[in-house]
Amino acid sequence: MEGTADDTRRIYYLWACAAGLLTTAALTLQAATSRDPEHLYFLITQPLIALFCAWSLLAVLRNAGHVIRLERLALLVVTFATTSRLPFDLILLGQPAPGAEAQMIIGLLMSAVLGFLTLGLRSATTFVAVLYALHATLIIQHELRSGGPWLSALGTQLALGTLLTLLAALFHFRLGYMQASQDRDALHTLAVTDPLTGLLNRRGGERALNALTAEQRPYLLAVADVDDFKRLNDGHGHAAGDQVLRLLAGGLQRADTAVRWGGEEFLIITEQTGPPAETELRDLIRHTHDRLHTHGHPALTRPVTLSVGAVHVTPGQPWQDALARADRALYAAKAAGKNRILMDPHPAPTPSSPHVTHT
Repeated sequence: MEGTADDTRRIYYLWACAAGLLTTAALTLQAATSRDPEHLYFLITQPLIALFCAWSLLAVLRNAGHVIRLERLALLVVTFATTSRLPFDLILLGQPAPGAEAQMIIGLLMSAVLGFLTLGLRSATTFVAVLYALHATLIIQHELRSGGPWLSALGTQLALGTLLTLLAALFHFRLGYMQASQDRDALHTLAVTDPLTGLLNRRGGERALNALTAEQRPYLLAVADVDDFKRLNDGHGHAAGDQVLRLLAGGLQRADTAVRWGGEEFLIITEQTGPPAETELRDLIRHTHDRLHTHGHPALTRPVTLSVGAVHVTPGQPWQDALARADRALYAAKAAGKNRILMDPHPAPTPSSPHVTHT
């Protein structure tokens, strides 16, 4: 996910850096030919921004470095370019140039947004508070020394501080909400996922079955059990057993829904009906056996096989009844010699003699 997000941002940054180069080149050219007292400010800041855009453009094209680093460097460049305007005007001009204060306020807001997007909540809050304090102090000191309307300037700065506080609160809420959502999704995934195989666990399987029942959808339900799994664990160790379970999961995950029901027992749900569902189940078990044979543990002296009991479930039928029938078919498959699929064709939850389909 992270790689995909980085790729998306790189595309946008290519266009942003190209546009930044053109804009700063035009502003630098205009400042070089201007007689305005502020042309020195633009001759310093615009080439700096252009240099950053050029360097970033090369870094993005060469895929060199993480985009987070570029974003933090952009924060430094933008902050310097926007916050240096006020000291420059006060030192060289004695007062802010017309329109400069509005530009500096916009720059301060831009730096605040970039700070919250690229820094942690605490670091960004400290960063924005320091910038605001420096900006407000310089403005009010200038008005006091020049005898200007300092009360009006103070009101403006308080309004700006209120806006920045609201912005900080918005980002705190948004980022906190996003983190809480991510934590909730992670906890939900952990709650319904088996950590060894990555399949749904028993709770996740029950939710899937409840949903199919509530939606009145027919499906095929199969119970698959590893033959002689205890002998495998005792003879080759639990590490080999775990590897077999992971290989099984890799094959069974091609099903519409696959569940590690417990131990070496798996549930398979195929959302088809009739012969196509049985064909799909046979193909799935065959694929899983091939995977076990190809990638099995080298110390295994005999192939690992599955016994499967399956049943067609009618719309709205309680899955608990269907599971009981599939379990009986599984026990019959074990008794019949293992390594086979037994289909119970009867829709009613009454004992019946299943027919045999060999894998």
